[in-house]
Amino acid sequence: MEENNQNNTNSPNENKETKKTNTVKAKKQEKSSFSDIVSDHIAEFKKIVWPNRNDVAKKTVTVIITSIFIGAVIFCMDTVFTQLQSLIINVLN
Repeated sequence: MEENNQNNTNSPNENKETKKTNTVKAKKQEKSSFSDIVSDHIAEFKKIVWPNRNDVAKKTVTVIITSIFIGAVIFCMDTVFTQLQSLIINVLN
């Protein structure tokens, strides 16, 4: 008896899911014309918010300074580890 109740509660959910998948499949099967696709792309392109020149300049300078700083940190760490490796090799020999 409990199994029948569970099946009855699941069947409405299954019907909703199959309806959703059927509508999605129907939309995918409809082929848009090339002009529709181009007009959709143009509409989306108009929604883009482009940064102004000052924002681009500030972010570019930030990236360059950060890259130089990280490069310097890596160079220092490499130098220290190389010296430590040389010291350890000399002590062991």
